[in-house]
Amino acid sequence: MDSNKSINISIIMPSLNVVDYIGKCIQSVQEQNLEGIEILCIDAGSTDGTVDIIRNFASVDERIRIIHSDKKSYGYQVNIGIKEAKGKYIDIVETDDSVCSNVLKTMFDASEKYDLDICRCNYYLSEHIGEKNVLTPRTPLKDAGYGDMYGKVICLSDYPKLLISDWTIWDGIIRRQFILDNNIYCNESNGAAYQDLGFSVEMYAAPGKTMYLDNYYYRYTFDRAESSIRQNKSYIQVAGEYKRLFYDNVISKNEFAKIRKIVDCKMLNTYVYQAEKILPMVKYDIDSELFKEPYNWFKNQIELEFNGDFSDNICEVSPEIISRVKELSLSPKSYANELHIENERVQNERKTLFETILSNGGHIVIFGCGIRGKNLLQWISSTCNSEGKMIFVDIMTDNNYKLWNSSPYGINIVSPKEAAQNYCGDTFVIANKFHYEDIKKQLLDLGIAEKFIFNFK
Repeated sequence: MDSNKSINISIIMPSLNVVDYIGKCIQSVQEQNLEGIEILCIDAGSTDGTVDIIRNFASVDERIRIIHSDKKSYGYQVNIGIKEAKGKYIDIVETDDSVCSNVLKTMFDASEKYDLDICRCNYYLSEHIGEKNVLTPRTPLKDAGYGDMYGKVICLSDYPKLLISDWTIWDGIIRRQFILDNNIYCNESNGAAYQDLGFSVEMYAAPGKTMYLDNYYYRYTFDRAESSIRQNKSYIQVAGEYKRLFYDNVISKNEFAKIRKIVDCKMLNTYVYQAEKILPMVKYDIDSELFKEPYNWFKNQIELEFNGDFSDNICEVSPEIISRVKELSLSPKSYANELHIENERVQNERKTLFETILSNGGHIVIFGCGIRGKNLLQWISSTCNSEGKMIFVDIMTDNNYKLWNSSPYGINIVSPKEAAQNYCGDTFVIANKFHYEDIKKQLLDLGIAEKFIFNFK
C-alpha cells in the first residue's frame, strides 16, 4: 500500500484456527466500496492452514498486513491492531464472521458528516438450519426501546438499556483517537471469551458522540461449535471481565460511578444466563470449579451492589430474571436440582413429541415464526440427524400477516386459514410461549383435530 495514501479505516481481524471461515471473511471485507482501508490480519499461531489462506490473499492485495501475535488472546490481538492501525477509524471483524457489502462507506460518511466517535449498525445472527444458512435480524437500538433514535447523535450513557442489548464491538466503526484518548482496550486474558465486554463498557462510559444507522452491516456466526462462548470455562471468563471492571480501575472512578447501576443490571442477566449454561456442562455439580468460583464471586458482588433491593432497576431487568437471581443466590443446590428436573422434563416431552409426529405420518405445520419457531426448526433438524429419521416441515404459519408469503427460514409462511385448508392432515406444532391456548382454539375453529395439535416447549 502506498505509504503516502491516507487510510480511512483500519479493519482489525484477529484469527486463530478458522480455516473454514477466513476466506469468506476476508472476501467480504475486500468487497467494501470504501477507498483507503487497510486490513490487519492478526493471527495467534493457527495450525490449521488459516495463515496460508491469509498469505494467499495478501499476495494479491497490498491492503492486507499480516501480524503475528505471540499470545493466544483475542483481547491482546485486538489491542495490537489498535496500536498498529494507521486509519482514522477502527473496525473489528472477527474472522469466523463476515460483513455485508458497501455499508462501511455509509458509516464512514456519517462519521465524517456528524463528527462521530462511534457509528453502529444493525446486524444478523448467522446460523444453519439443516443445510440452509439463516440470517436473523438484530436491531439493538430498537430492541432497547430507542428505535426513534436512528440517525441521531447520542451519548451512549444516556441510554441505559443499550448496554443490555448491544455490548458488541464489531457492529460499527470507532474513531481511533477516541479509543486512545479514553484508554479503551480489551482485557488480554488467555482465550477469546467475553473480552469484548470490558471494551464495550469502557466505550459506553466515555463521553463520545454516537450514531446508530438503520442498516445491516455484520453477520455474526452464532452456531459455530468451537466458539469461545460455548466452552465450559465461559462462566469463569465472564466473571473475570466483571472483576476487571469493578476493581482494576480501567474506567476512572467518576466515569464508572455514572454507569455503575447499568453495569449492575447487566450483571444480573449474566449471573443467571451463565449459571444456567454451565450447570448442564458440569452435570449440575455446584462444587465443580467451573461453577463454584464464578458463582460465588457474582453472588457476593450482587449482594454488595444491591443489598437485596432491586427496586432501582434503571435497565428494566425483567421480574423473571430478578426472581431467578434471588433463587440462585438463596440455594444454588436447589436451583441446580430444579434446573436439572426442568431440562429433563423438556427433553422427555420433546422426545415424546418427536415420536408422536412420526406416528402421525411425519409431516408438520409450524405455527409461530419467531425465535421459538426457529428453535423448533433447529431441534427438528438436529433430532432427525441424531435419530436417523425424517420429519417434513410442509409449511409455517403465523398470525402476523406481514410474514405471509415470505420464507426467512427457507420454508414458506402462509396464513393460518390457508395452512388449515391445505395441510389438515399434518401435525400442527405451536411454537409460541404465551398464546398456546388461544392458538389451539383458533386451530380447532379452523377444523384441525385436537389430536393433531401439540405445543413445543
